Amino acid sequence: MIQRTFYIPQHDWTFRVYVPISCFWTGEIIRHLWRLGATDEILRSAATNMQCGKLNNGLTYASLKERETLVVVGQTTTAAELFNSVVHELDHAALFTFPLIGIEPGTEEAAYFKGGVAREIFPMIQPYLYDCCRRKRTK
Repeated sequence: MIQRTFYIPQHDWTFRVYVPISCFWTGEIIRHLWRLGATDEILRSAATNMQCGKLNNGLTYASLKERETLVVVGQTTTAAELFNSVVHELDHAALFTFPLIGIEPGTEEAAYFKGGVAREIFPMIQPYLYDCCRRKRTK
């Protein structure tokens, strides 16, 4: 598991990203969601989702109060599924975060924001993007 936190000063916003997560990290993720102000329903749903060990899965949550977005990408079956899961969760991150920081979806600003977040996440997922390397890293 790799965890990275990065700050976007132009928007006074923090991203915390976890990849690839197994059910072992459920407690840490749930505690962080709780600190961000997630409701009991969201906490229960996230815990159930993470504890089932389902592959190709993830979750995203944004908190205006804490000015933070949490992105969690679970373990995946292939490098292509990892890339798909990251793109999927980044789409949720944009959907949840943009209204909170005043970015209009579909604008050039939105595209640059998403690209900047993707650039920050890339070093985390790069070692897992080739199936041959994934097998070596998981052994």
